[in-house]
Amino acid sequence: MSRTSAVMDALCAQRGRMQVIIAVLITMGLLLGLSVLFVDPGDRTYPILVLDAVLVVGGLAFFLTAYWYCTKRAMD
Repeated sequence: MSRTSAVMDALCAQRGRMQVIIAVLITMGLLLGLSVLFVDPGDRTYPILVLDAVLVVGGLAFFLTAYWYCTKRAMD
């Protein structure tokens, strides 16, 4: 078994937990959207807001893609 296949097996074994992580990331995204209303680009907290947005969007993209792949893999 190749290393990539072993990593994907370990990742897909956690498919049930991915739903919880995706729900948490969506909630974080909604709260981040609320923060956007109160932070202006000139504020000192703006870089933290941008970093937060990058982490939430990146995490959501990773886990949605992994969940889709693992579901597709389980159906095959």
